[in-house]
Amino acid sequence: MLRKFSVSGYKNFKDETTLDLTQVKDYRFNTECIADKLLGKVLLMGPNGSGKSNLGYALFDIVYTLTDKPPSVWQIDPQSFINGEGKSEFATFEYEFQQGDVILNYVYKKAGPYKLTYEKMSANGKIIIEFDHEQNKKLSGDLSLVNGDKLRLDGQQGSLSIIRFIANNTSQRGGSPIVFLMDFVNRMLYFKSTQDGNMFIGLERVGEDIESYMIRNGLIKGFEKFLKENAELDMTLDTIQVPGMPDLMVQKFESKNIPFPSVASSGTKALELFYYWSRRFNEVSFLFIDEFDAFYHFELAEKVVRLLITYEKTQIILTSHNTSIVSNQVMRPDCYLQIRNGKISSFSESTDRELREGHNLEKMLRNGEFNE
Repeated sequence: MLRKFSVSGYKNFKDETTLDLTQVKDYRFNTECIADKLLGKVLLMGPNGSGKSNLGYALFDIVYTLTDKPPSVWQIDPQSFINGEGKSEFATFEYEFQQGDVILNYVYKKAGPYKLTYEKMSANGKIIIEFDHEQNKKLSGDLSLVNGDKLRLDGQQGSLSIIRFIANNTSQRGGSPIVFLMDFVNRMLYFKSTQDGNMFIGLERVGEDIESYMIRNGLIKGFEKFLKENAELDMTLDTIQVPGMPDLMVQKFESKNIPFPSVASSGTKALELFYYWSRRFNEVSFLFIDEFDAFYHFELAEKVVRLLITYEKTQIILTSHNTSIVSNQVMRPDCYLQIRNGKISSFSESTDRELREGHNLEKMLRNGEFNE
């Protein structure tokens, strides 16, 4: 699982901003939001422009750095990749993972979306590899820890990640930190609902038509049931065959059938996207849903959060502006985070009060209690 993440010099993160998922408090309620003594389910809030979306892009920079999965166009814009206010020519990304009793640290620097300049990986403080891409030179490390002591690294050209190079050119044991890291990154997923459709990073290499997927896999009635149980939408869905065209997903009315995209609201389409990805949530290591409830009624937003909490093995971060779901009945104060002025802190860290289960967190938030 992810313990900490820090980023600096990237987009609007001039100075170092740290997401610390180790800050778990001793609350005795909603313990299902905690996993392996780490924050497992998190709701991130903050003013417009504070960096919620950019934090997601930064977290998922590692996906296209270590795998062949494509990035979002917003991640690789060369004009905005390096922060415009600072003097640093590099963006720095640092990840700290928990692999059983091993703390795995991976840090790298970039001078642009595809220009790695430095990498360092260590396990429990022991350096596995430290590599300078500008000099194409190994600086330090013990590659025998990952069965890579026979690799010739000096002189490697270009910005290919040295971690990816090791993973692709060595035989690793099951408990290897290389295996752990590559597996974790390959199973990360970011998505958001937009008017443009399915915007995602990770898990898959290419997108697919959602309705075709559901028709092909016999999921139409499952989606119909999902809408009724979670959004109280009582609609009848089906598929029809049109000569010379792919099968269509339709909503059935008394007098005729109408193609689903023509009658579905923005909220219903967002639920369709959520349902589509939810089929894969159990295999996801780290899930980031940006503005997850942008098209949801507040009661539906709470239902979706409660549903996501049931995915015990998936570490999840949601971003939102919706204060109505800020409640100890849903999550807990250490799982509600705010990002302001480049700092991320939980509600429990942002007040001198001892927050209890009976506190009205939404009212406190609206009154500015957690604005440090």
